[in-house]
Amino acid sequence: MVDVDLDATAKEVLLATLASPKTAAELSRILDLSGSVVVDYLELLERFGLVRVVLSYFGRDGRIMRYYEADLPIDTSDLGVEEPVRS
Repeated sequence: MVDVDLDATAKEVLLATLASPKTAAELSRILDLSGSVVVDYLELLERFGLVRVVLSYFGRDGRIMRYYEADLPIDTSDLGVEEPVRS
């Protein structure tokens, strides 16, 4: 597992997507950030594998609407659960 050092804004964006999927516009309103800043952070978090698009569709205005959800890796090593063997 790779350690990622996120700044405060990236953490806010990530935390906001934990409870339910949200669009960049929703995150922009919730976090009081510009849409372009939110999109930049979402792209960064997606590259790190920390958020993923769970739904996308064309809106009425023809733009693609994407819903993002946190996709945090879970470390199960301390739970005594063995990883499945893949062949």
